[in-house]
Amino acid sequence: MFGLIRYKVHLCCEVKGRLTLRGTPLPNHLVERSLTYNEEEVDSVYTDDDGYFTMPAKSLKSRQPGSVFHQPVVRVIIITRYEEVMHTLWFSNQRGINIPNEYKKRMSSLNGDLSLESIDHDFTNPDDKLEKYSVESICRWENI
Repeated sequence: MFGLIRYKVHLCCEVKGRLTLRGTPLPNHLVERSLTYNEEEVDSVYTDDDGYFTMPAKSLKSRQPGSVFHQPVVRVIIITRYEEVMHTLWFSNQRGINIPNEYKKRMSSLNGDLSLESIDHDFTNPDDKLEKYSVESICRWENI
């Protein structure tokens, strides 16, 4: 029956990264993640002694994607604070219920140096040049 099917909405893939300040690792530093699809879900993790952190993938079940009028968007924000300044490791509005491979690649190496400014990163899907993405981050992905 229409409207009773529950779809898996992928909110965020596994996140792996490292925090540094001018190249020096930041141990025991809080990293926070906010995922919003209708409701906000927040979690956090601390970096290890070498500044590394990992956050698990997150998903949920929803009937909304079954509606022809629903346009699924997941807001993903990953931040940290240092000396009362917020640093954005990831800010994006993910369209659809699946995570683009381009996001997965970058979120598996979310390495941010807090001395860098947050900038907009624009990239495209290599398989579909019309599919464009935009992410704000202090991270840099020259090798991806």
